Amino acid sequence: MTRPLWGIAILVFVPSMFYAASWRNNKVDQQGNFTENFSSSGLKLYVSSPKVRFARNEEITFRASLVNEGAYPITLYLHENPLKNFTFIARDDDGRSLNVKEEMYFQGAMSAKNDYRDPHFTRFTGETYPMRKMILHVGEKYEKQIRLSDYVDWNAFPAETKTLLITANFYPNPIQAQRYFLTSATSLKLLYDQSREVLPEKGKVSDVTTEPLAVSAREIVYLMLSAEYTKNWSQYFKYLSLKDIIRDYPEYSRLYAQNSHEEQTHALAEFRKYLSGRGSHKLIRFRVLSGEAREGASSAEVRVRARRNVEGFERDYLTTYYLTKRASLWQITGVESRLAD
Repeated sequence: MTRPLWGIAILVFVPSMFYAASWRNNKVDQQGNFTENFSSSGLKLYVSSPKVRFARNEEITFRASLVNEGAYPITLYLHENPLKNFTFIARDDDGRSLNVKEEMYFQGAMSAKNDYRDPHFTRFTGETYPMRKMILHVGEKYEKQIRLSDYVDWNAFPAETKTLLITANFYPNPIQAQRYFLTSATSLKLLYDQSREVLPEKGKVSDVTTEPLAVSAREIVYLMLSAEYTKNWSQYFKYLSLKDIIRDYPEYSRLYAQNSHEEQTHALAEFRKYLSGRGSHKLIRFRVLSGEAREGASSAEVRVRARRNVEGFERDYLTTYYLTKRASLWQITGVESRLAD
């Protein structure tokens, strides 16, 4: 008598097992339009921002991200009016929150030419059902850029407020399931500095084309010393006029003062070797003194504080470089150096 009963039991349970397996492998949300428990199904809401400090004349913007961290796809219904899907709460240090805008007052980026609707909205059934259905699969993310002034009453912003704590609620199905919402898993603390303004950047083409491109005398000195530090001598000698600088080195200037062209050429060659191979004056670090540079129409002076290794001892020098403009570029034509205080 037990065998027939056992066979019946097998016939009863096998179809349900196949049904469960097919349900788990399905690629759509089987919970229906009235999905209630979005938290346990794996849907998470996060608020984040790469910028946490805003000036008085800046728009406070951040990101709201919906992530499916569960095991099954989830269906979301995005309304053409984002205020029906998202509610953002901005509190100050005392816990007072800014007034949330009513749905009917949402304007967004509306103008004479732009529609205020969410950029992801698609009209399927017109005004009678103004929502878009979106299935968020496992591991997928829906991200939206938020401008806080679109969601809260910015005109009532108190002048003494300095910090804002932002949290969010998301309504996955705002028309069919108005009472179900998801609270953000993270909060965002922003600093609103009302004492500071950000100056607008120059955007006119004339701002960059009216002034000719030029390299300043300070930049030439910096490039020359950088080439010396890296021992890039081919670049180093591009910024020097050896025939002029040699006069500031008495040992080589006497040789160069000879009338013979061969002796002058030999003196310049020896001077070049001295500058490129002076291990006893190795450059350790340097700093171009910006406040002590003078630049005229054809001549300039630039002062540098540098530390050099001289015969095993580190010493600080104050060096003045004299530059002359030749063919629209500055060239170093003189050097004066002394020990720094």
